[in-house]
Amino acid sequence: MTRDQIFSRAIACLLFVLAALTSAPAAYAQSSSGDTRAALISPFSIVNTQDLQFGDIIAGNAPGTVFVNTANGAVTSTGDVIMAGGSPSRANFIILGNFRQIVEVELPGGPSMQVTHTNGVDTMTIDQMALGNGNRNFGTFVRARLGTTNVISLTVGGRLNVGANQESGSYSGTFDMTIDYF
Repeated sequence: MTRDQIFSRAIACLLFVLAALTSAPAAYAQSSSGDTRAALISPFSIVNTQDLQFGDIIAGNAPGTVFVNTANGAVTSTGDVIMAGGSPSRANFIILGNFRQIVEVELPGGPSMQVTHTNGVDTMTIDQMALGNGNRNFGTFVRARLGTTNVISLTVGGRLNVGANQESGSYSGTFDMTIDYF
């Protein structure tokens, strides 16, 4: 092979490589997005981690009650009320503050409250509401000092008064807690 033939073949090879590189398929990229969430809790806060629930009950021909024990979460019924499952539980709250801070928590209002049927007419009363912690029942008021974790956990229980032949369906309501930090 002559020098001119080698040179022309080298140029042809380079042109072939150049053409191959410029005709390469385009690369496609896709992007996706996702949600990000964070909850910033004030140093002085209360967070509800579980609602007060009495479970599924069947009302009888005579009145009765369902009691969720504040101290230990035990659920009992009296009268003509039959427990029928569901997930009865005491309410749970986490109170946040600063180390060694004194916190006073109170259940105002008797404490009692009304729960209302979704029809907006029928009601039941919850009474004997109390604050608790661990296996203790504090009644309607507790004063505590925050420890090294800066947290106090409290529970709330009470007694649901079920009327004779109470209207079936869902009942709900809210109750207030007052917290003072010192």
